[in-house]
Amino acid sequence: MTDDKSQTDPPKSTEAVADEIRARMEQLQSRLRVAKIAYYNRTELDGKVPEYEDLSAVAKELIRTNYQLQKVLYGKVKLKLSVSKLLRASSR
Repeated sequence: MTDDKSQTDPPKSTEAVADEIRARMEQLQSRLRVAKIAYYNRTELDGKVPEYEDLSAVAKELIRTNYQLQKVLYGKVKLKLSVSKLLRASSR
C-alpha cells in the first residue's frame, strides 16, 4: 500500500523540515518545564500527579527530536543529551 499524499507533495527543503522540528522541540521543552514543576510541587498534570517515569518519557521524546534535528542539519548527531542533565537543568 502506497501513500498517495507523499507521491503528490513536492519534497520539502531542509530548512522547512528543520523549522518543523524546531517547533516540535519548543513544544516539548515547554511540556518538560510544566511536567517538572508539577512533579516538584506534586500537583496534577493531565489528570494525575506526574512520576519520574513521566518526566523521563518527555525528556526522551525531546532527546529524540533533538537528534532528528541534528541529523537533518548536520547529517549526524554531534551533541549527545541525557535525561538526567535535562531534568537537572533549571526551568527558566
